[in-house]
Amino acid sequence: MTANLPAPIAHNAAHGPAAPAPAEAAKVALAGMKLAEKAALIIAALGPEAAPHVLQGMGETTIRRFAQAMSALGMVDPATLDAAIDDFTNELGASNQIKVGATEARRILKELLDDDSVSRIMDDVDVSGGRTLWEKLSNSSDQALAGFLRHEHPQTAAVVLSKMRSEKAARILERLDPEFAQVIVLRLARVPRLDSEVMDLLKDVIFRDFLAVMQREQATRRPADVIGAMMNNVSSSARARLLEQLEQERPKLARQVQKVMFTFVDIAERVDPREAGVLMKAVDEKTMIVALKLAEKNAPKVVDFILNNISKRLGQRLEGEIRQHAEVSHREGEAAQSDLVRAVRELARTGEIKLIEVEEEE
Repeated sequence: MTANLPAPIAHNAAHGPAAPAPAEAAKVALAGMKLAEKAALIIAALGPEAAPHVLQGMGETTIRRFAQAMSALGMVDPATLDAAIDDFTNELGASNQIKVGATEARRILKELLDDDSVSRIMDDVDVSGGRTLWEKLSNSSDQALAGFLRHEHPQTAAVVLSKMRSEKAARILERLDPEFAQVIVLRLARVPRLDSEVMDLLKDVIFRDFLAVMQREQATRRPADVIGAMMNNVSSSARARLLEQLEQERPKLARQVQKVMFTFVDIAERVDPREAGVLMKAVDEKTMIVALKLAEKNAPKVVDFILNNISKRLGQRLEGEIRQHAEVSHREGEAAQSDLVRAVRELARTGEIKLIEVEEEE
């Protein structure tokens, strides 16, 4: 019966339909997949080490879609994976070049967000550095940013602070003159929506007068400056341990670090006694009391320095407040002492006081 039939048909008649070739089966399987399932398949193929790096930049909604798509796949044979990859590369075009740039970024974002959100994101993007200007400002030191804003118009400061995280903006306000900070708060209540040209001008000023200056300063910093700045912001116990190790391995560098460092115990040695009153006005009295309460144990010379170099009446009252104050935790006391040290460094930076230089030993 089957002898006169063409060979493939005769085979089917005798043995049933032939199994499709793996490539053909893969195409059939791929055709039944949703786009999200194809994407999940390719990401999953990267393996547990590389796949998380792709997913970490995605939002929770997108990751949820990935998890749902991947869960629906089940087992996938290698031929189907190869077909999915071929399909993906074909989507990129024959030249395998991917369109990138601000225009393409805006087009993709419009598939996910409303027009206002897209404009806000793209207006803020610093395409040269991959981070927004506002992110760079948020990562700058509070002291440096406050110093920059102090010389700007209150409206400019209000616009900048409106772009900051609330906790960052609060720390900046605390470092500004009370009257100036009050004006900024009032202006924050009615921050205008700036047109793109004005916003670009503001960004140019911030980059030229603040970020570019900081970048140049950081590029020329000596190792001792970098280490000294770090030492200024660690706990006293950690600082002592690190300095001891540094003295053993690099004694000359350790001396250079100690010269540029300024810690709480240095107040008694490096602040002019006549400027103790200026320091008193730079921090609120509660912070001073907490700092000096702990200092009775870890820096008694600083307590004597402050109390003996302000007015007699103020000194006696402050001494009584310290005596009556409950014991403070080491953490609370060190936080207050750090605030006092930051105030001294800021006063020195603005020229309101002059720190006594430490002679470097030969």
